[in-house]
Amino acid sequence: MAGGPAGSDILCLQNSFADLMLVVGLDENTGLIPELSGIEGEGMMKNLFYGKFEPQVLCAVSANNMMHFFPHPRQDFEYPLQQLETKQNLFLKSASAYNTLDCIPKSKFNRATHQSRLSIRSTSVTPGAISRHMSMRRPYASLKKTTYVQNLASSQQFPVPDEVIKSIQYFCFPDDLQITEQKADTSVHFLVLTDIHGNKTYATCITFYRPYIIEKEYDGSLIPHLDLSGDNSAVAPDRIRCYIPVCCTLISKYAYFETMKESLSYMVHLIETESEDMYTYIKLFAHRLTMTPTPPPGRVAIEFCIHDMSFTISPSQEAEKQVIDIPLYLPFLIFPPDEILRILSAIMVENRIVFIASNYALLTVIMESFLNFILPFEWKYTYVPILSSKSLELLEAPGTFMMGCHSKYKEEVNQVGGLVVVDIDEGSLSINPEIADDSRSVRSGDSDSIEDLLDIPEIPEEAAKLFLNVCRKARFQFDLVDTKRPSHFNLNAERSYRRRKIQALNDLIVSGCLELMVNLFRSVVTETRVEYKRFNKQAFLDSKSGSEKSFYEKVMKTSMFKKFLKDRINDKTDYWVKLEVKTRPQAKSTESGPSVPNRRPQLRKQSSVAVIALNTGQFHNSPVFRMPDLGDKVIVYLKETIRLLSVAVQKSQHFQERASYIYLLGMFYLACNKLTLALENFISLASIDVQILPKLVVTKICQQMKESELQDLISRPGFQALSDLMGAPVSESIHRKLEESVNIPEKDLYYDEFVECVSVMEMTSDTDTIGRLFRALIPSQIHQNFIDQETFAAFTHCWKENNKQCLNLGISDKDLLESECVLRVSSLCKTDYGTGRVALTDRRLCFVKDISSEMREITRLSKIVELEKKTMFSFLKQVKVLRIKNTGGSRFTAWLKEERDDFCLLIEEMWAGKVVSDSTKDIHAIQKAAQNVLLVDALLQSGLDEETAHHGNREEAARQLCYYRKYREEGHHNVPAETKEVLQNRIDPNYGERERKTVHALLYTPGVPEHSVSPRLWVGLGDGKIKVYNASHWLLESEFVQTKQSVTCLVAVDKKHVWAGSYGIFIIDIETIRSNKTLMDHQEIVVDIVSIDDGRYAFTASINGIIMKWDVQKLTQAQPPIHLENVRDLRSIKYHQEHIWCGTWQKILKLSGSGQILQELQFTVSEPKFQPAEMDCFIILKAEGENTKDKIWAGCRREGEILVWDIDGTEPSHRIQLDCRGISDMVVQERRIWAGSKDGRIYIINSDSKKAFRTLLAHDDAVRSLCNAENRYILSGSGSSDGKIAIWTPNDTRTESGTYIGI
Repeated sequence: MAGGPAGSDILCLQNSFADLMLVVGLDENTGLIPELSGIEGEGMMKNLFYGKFEPQVLCAVSANNMMHFFPHPRQDFEYPLQQLETKQNLFLKSASAYNTLDCIPKSKFNRATHQSRLSIRSTSVTPGAISRHMSMRRPYASLKKTTYVQNLASSQQFPVPDEVIKSIQYFCFPDDLQITEQKADTSVHFLVLTDIHGNKTYATCITFYRPYIIEKEYDGSLIPHLDLSGDNSAVAPDRIRCYIPVCCTLISKYAYFETMKESLSYMVHLIETESEDMYTYIKLFAHRLTMTPTPPPGRVAIEFCIHDMSFTISPSQEAEKQVIDIPLYLPFLIFPPDEILRILSAIMVENRIVFIASNYALLTVIMESFLNFILPFEWKYTYVPILSSKSLELLEAPGTFMMGCHSKYKEEVNQVGGLVVVDIDEGSLSINPEIADDSRSVRSGDSDSIEDLLDIPEIPEEAAKLFLNVCRKARFQFDLVDTKRPSHFNLNAERSYRRRKIQALNDLIVSGCLELMVNLFRSVVTETRVEYKRFNKQAFLDSKSGSEKSFYEKVMKTSMFKKFLKDRINDKTDYWVKLEVKTRPQAKSTESGPSVPNRRPQLRKQSSVAVIALNTGQFHNSPVFRMPDLGDKVIVYLKETIRLLSVAVQKSQHFQERASYIYLLGMFYLACNKLTLALENFISLASIDVQILPKLVVTKICQQMKESELQDLISRPGFQALSDLMGAPVSESIHRKLEESVNIPEKDLYYDEFVECVSVMEMTSDTDTIGRLFRALIPSQIHQNFIDQETFAAFTHCWKENNKQCLNLGISDKDLLESECVLRVSSLCKTDYGTGRVALTDRRLCFVKDISSEMREITRLSKIVELEKKTMFSFLKQVKVLRIKNTGGSRFTAWLKEERDDFCLLIEEMWAGKVVSDSTKDIHAIQKAAQNVLLVDALLQSGLDEETAHHGNREEAARQLCYYRKYREEGHHNVPAETKEVLQNRIDPNYGERERKTVHALLYTPGVPEHSVSPRLWVGLGDGKIKVYNASHWLLESEFVQTKQSVTCLVAVDKKHVWAGSYGIFIIDIETIRSNKTLMDHQEIVVDIVSIDDGRYAFTASINGIIMKWDVQKLTQAQPPIHLENVRDLRSIKYHQEHIWCGTWQKILKLSGSGQILQELQFTVSEPKFQPAEMDCFIILKAEGENTKDKIWAGCRREGEILVWDIDGTEPSHRIQLDCRGISDMVVQERRIWAGSKDGRIYIINSDSKKAFRTLLAHDDAVRSLCNAENRYILSGSGSSDGKIAIWTPNDTRTESGTYIGI
């Protein structure tokens, strides 16, 4: 597999800095080709400095091929330098000696050469000809001993498609080629070329002038000859001394504009020093630049040298963001802040935009800057930063575009109606008035009026204000700081300083612009349902005020927003998501429980958050990898680079640096056609940082291999992950069409369809509640397993109508409590407070006075004592009334008439939810009860319709939905006093899941205030999901499925990362709650992880008895793995006094650091009920005094017994008997042991007396996990039947005498 032409000199890099260099212009081989035909001889001589000429592609240079196109197309066989000077190659070189441009005699007396030039002088070279000749095989390829195999490493195809270089010469000279009498200054401009597939290619063009003498030949034609005299002496009358421009264009897949500019500038400097050797330098620079790699996103930069000048290629900071190699602060120096916001708005609503400037280089820099400002939004329409004089007609093209042209064409631009014109010279934005009957500005498929399209909406005020701070800082002038710096005379050092200070300011600007995009579109996350591929567009717009709504309505119609929304729907983790999570306001945290539809009359405001600004005075230094000299042997260069990269991998102290080196190593092995070694490195890279993995390259390598070879490779140790890297087929759900509105299905609904509809409409996401609702809508006497269309439509209509009625109640915001929701409003009725309405909220009962909508509290739910249904007389008529009594003894009577019974049932359910919440400390009970109230009300109201299935028994169906009312009546909410005393909260991580899963792992991490990171609770579930809660409010912050199957353990190995054990080790960033690193070295499930030496190292253990020690920073194994012979049931490990303690079903082993067994403790039970006796957990308790020993506590799996050993003992010193079915987990809290049992109880044991002094009724299933949150809380997780987490306050625990235990 490592075969192929590894020694071939034609191998190239997939991630090369440059793909191609083109030389465009005119020279002695092309002659002078006038733009207008019919001008020859004397006329051309007189108008030499006023006419325009047609530029030609003189030569093209790639990594392994160089073609000259005049006087006839031919390949330069001296490029690149050959590895071996074989007789065959020497023969070929001598045969082609006069076919290379540098070897053609330039004397005017070489008439034969002159005649050959005349024959093709007026012929241009087409892109097709360039591509055809660049893809020709070398004549010496057939002389090789090995058969040439077309593959990724040795592709000789032209690296840039035809459409990219179509008319490239006109963009190299956008104002046409003109010959000058005096030498003009060298100039640079930049191009962005887009092919038909939307792939961008970036180019830097440098135009310089070479001295020529134009001579009139005997036939009247004009021939230029390169002037090497170096003086300005007079010439003969039939000659003219002049300067002809040459443009060298460097084309790359990467937007390294400034770095390409630097390298080309140095090349031109050398050429102008020795003008005769122009093509020698072009060969040198082209070969070096096309054989130099670009670094992957991350920390490591690449440095290479040409002659004595060094150049640095900096990496992109984010995996899915292109590199930024332009000064982003220039737009802030040119445009006022308000104009910048208008330009950003015009781009985001996809107007037809034209930038104009008197400087071609500024056009691309400014336009690229604005496209960087709106990331992650991506411009998807026509994008031409520089229009040549021959392509101005594109401005009249229909549809959306962004183009740039010279300000000399401003008059022509202003004649095109409907354009947004951005004048860079004046720093202003204007809109051309639309010409009558001109429909060019209307996008196909849109129904917007022309007036709407020309209107640029204002960016929402709150986000714009924060962005103005960025504008102010971005106008920072480095010269003000540099006044205190001494002058420097080291050119490389000065260039490096300038690069770093621009990068520092770029970082600040990028951070501020990303902050703007997060603040603008943060609430998109709130209205997105990832599991159902739904976005509630109407709810999103309803949450915006009138002035903001215009902006969002226009943006939501754009293709950029639809692409952004698709990424959010597919739960894509990118730099936008990371910042959104990091800066998410507490109020916007995803709720951990049920969400109640907004019943408040005011709009939901989206919060904007300011990001901590970077200090531009401190420049960060990235690690730099220095490339070796290229030399004259490519294979030697490749091998030396591989050697240096291998050394860098071994020496790297940080996993991000190591990931960059491994990426480069894989690319260079691929360049050598060593596919197996390349894949091995890419597999290793995937475990460290999957975001920078070149998945397309890996897939192409695998496709290139034979199926048998690929399967054999996958079966090898360490290559099992290859099948995952090749890319699994995308599930059908990912291809589901995005739904922006929620419509009632026009068909009968079976259970799965019903679940989706109810969830998407945000009625409820609780599986148990949905099941009860489904059964309630189908009466027991009707034998069917679906809900008919009419019933569901009526139910949904009533649910929505109640929502509208609550919103239109007219209650002032100041009258409602924080986060209070109105659930139900009665009809106008007589009450003790006058005529008005009774409103039920999730906190209390209120009276709303008629007309004035003045609100008055009747009673809090927690103070209700009794609900009494009575019948009273009014004008000789019986009226149903509801009397409410509270703890203060007061009464309130409402004459609710026919809706009394329904309203009473709703109050009872909400009241019961409050009672259950207070008794069981279940923070979700109130929200669930509120949801039940809404569903019960919709059920009762829809049941009045005779066409609904539940019309005949709506009261029975409603009582079936009142879960908490029944729960309270049956007394399930009663909790023992000693449990209630310690219990603080309960949370349900299984809420909204189709099946309840076991809580296998719990972890508490403290907050990091300086990074705005709150304390967090990490929950690992049996289905592989990890959920993260804010430990201050116990609200869900994030949820993602990263692991395979069950999550067995969660450990904070250092202050920045959490390691999750499963089938592999998943490394999660604490700040962003995202994982892109996985260690797959364990072949079996990982059962435990232990961090040691303040997070420098970590031990991981798998169930098959393999223990590995890791360097946490490098993510490499710090020592060979430890293999425990005959162990297939390893349960857990501990690290104590520099020894590893391992627990299996039957014994505990003490190991040295190298894995030698030093001690063995057998697990035996005195009177076992089950054979064999097995251990489920163990802990090590440190001694408190000098005369005491450390203890080992071990819990029996199927017996209520705990065994205690001295740390150096062989037999148990104590046996603790507990009345339970087994001990499942234990945790130490000060000098107490919390032991979780299989029957859901937690026993608190005094470690000195070895007696349990308190028993807590914790869960309805086994306690599967326990966690000590820095002695502030003890957290317990239960089995799947219960699936909840209980939060205990240990300092509220009392002794048997009734006194509190302090901590």
